This record gives sequence, structure tokens and C-alpha cells, in this order.
Amino acid sequence: MRKLLKPALIFLLLLACAALLGLYPYRDALLPQTADLPATAQRLAPHLDLFTPEGSSGPFPTVLVFHGCSGQSPLFMRNVNAWLLPAGYAVMFVDSHAARGIENWRPVCDGKRLWGNERAIDVYAALALARKNPAIDSSKLALLGYSHGGWTILDALSYDGSAGHGFPATGKGALAGVRGVIAYYPYCGFPAHLRAGLGHNTPVLMFLGGKDHITDHKQCLSALDSLDDARLELVQYGDADHVFDQRSDLNTYQPGPAQDAQRRALAFLRETLGPAQ
Repeated sequence: MRKLLKPALIFLLLLACAALLGLYPYRDALLPQTADLPATAQRLAPHLDLFTPEGSSGPFPTVLVFHGCSGQSPLFMRNVNAWLLPAGYAVMFVDSHAARGIENWRPVCDGKRLWGNERAIDVYAALALARKNPAIDSSKLALLGYSHGGWTILDALSYDGSAGHGFPATGKGALAGVRGVIAYYPYCGFPAHLRAGLGHNTPVLMFLGGKDHITDHKQCLSALDSLDDARLELVQYGDADHVFDQRSDLNTYQPGPAQDAQRRALAFLRETLGPAQ
């Protein structure tokens, strides 16, 4: 028996080492540097871009936009502005990558850096900054997230100001003024917190593509099955891929679903924020 014990211990040690080596590339995501709300707001402030509708004066109902894992591009900003600004909504883009000095987005998309549950603190910080801007109606705010950005805002709703992955509790007022959330093809698998519920009492509109080759829409469907929440409206496009709603490097744009999603999103904003000026 003793003769077998030593080889068994060596085998277990080797297994543990292999497991640790396998997790090593994910160290930055697993063990993020802790940042509180003031520090995050200070870091994020130079990387917020606010666009307001022409021909009218504020304060405006405002949509805060959170980009996907590949970052925020000028094309992305033009695509989003093209349908929100004419409808009378101000648009604030939140560049989480620039705030952290992330130039190579691939580790983010590979899950090796900046998980959405860590990035949730950016939602609270951006809202805190938005509420101080006189051009923004702080009582009429909406959150719009794409892919990784959708994961981010859904986790922010789930935490609802409690301590999260890499940040301390921010308090229940962290989401004050948020009346609606729109998530395009969010990531819903581990370690997303959607299954834990949506702690903040905010209506959510979610768009999923049935042929999404980047984020598995079935993970979202499974997570939603565990929720009993009438506040969440789900829209599925069976033949749509990731980024079906706008032109991008993926070349997956589909005009039909894109236009339908925009129509539904604008109707949702009118219902939750009220009519824009």
C-alpha cells in the first residue's frame, strides 16, 4: 500500500500542476486588480464620448453604449449614432479598453483578460459621470450593450451595486436613473451572472441570433429558463449571426433582422424613457 502511495501523490501533484498551468493564461481575468468606483470613474472619464441630437437643447434622455470585446471603432460609433440620434436620444459611448490601455483586444475575446463581470464596474462609473453632465437627463437613462458589452451590463444589473469580480460594493444607488437595458447577442455562459437573476428592477430587451458563431445563444436561453422575470423581453432571429445588426469586419450584416431590431429597440426606448424631444 505504501509503495502505491508515493506514485499516487506524484500523479496528483502533476495533475494539480497541469491544472494551474492551464489556468495561467487566464490569470489577469481570474485575479483582476481591485478598483473601486471613484478610481474607475477617474480612469474612465477621459474615454467617454457624448453625442447629442442636432436642432434641440438638453437635457436629453441618454443611451450609454458598451462595445464588444474587439473594442470601440469609429464605424461602430457611426452605426449606433445613425439610428439613435435622429430619434432624439443622446448617446454616450463608454470605451472600456482605452480606459485600461488595452490595445490588443484578442485576449479579451479569448477570455484571458477583462471578463464582463469585472467590467461591470464601468457601468456604475459611467452612470455616475453621466449624472453629473448637464446635457443629460439623469432620470432618463438606458444601457445598450453589444456582445461583451451586453454581458457587462447584464452582470451590472445582477450585482445591483453589491461587490463584484474585482470591485467592492458600490451601493444600491449605482443604477439610479436607468429605466431600460438593451442587450444584443450577449455572452451568457460561465462566469456570467445572469443565472443569479437581475437584481435591479429594470426592463430588459435582448436580441439573439440563432446562428451566432461567436456567442452561443443557447447559453442565454438556458440562463433565461432559470429566471422567472416578466421584465425581460427576448427576440430571436433564427438565421442571424453575430453582429447581424450592423456592418463590421465579420461581414454578417443582415438588413432585415437589423431593421426589425432597431424598430423594436426604439419602441422599447420610447416606452421606458418616454418620447425624446
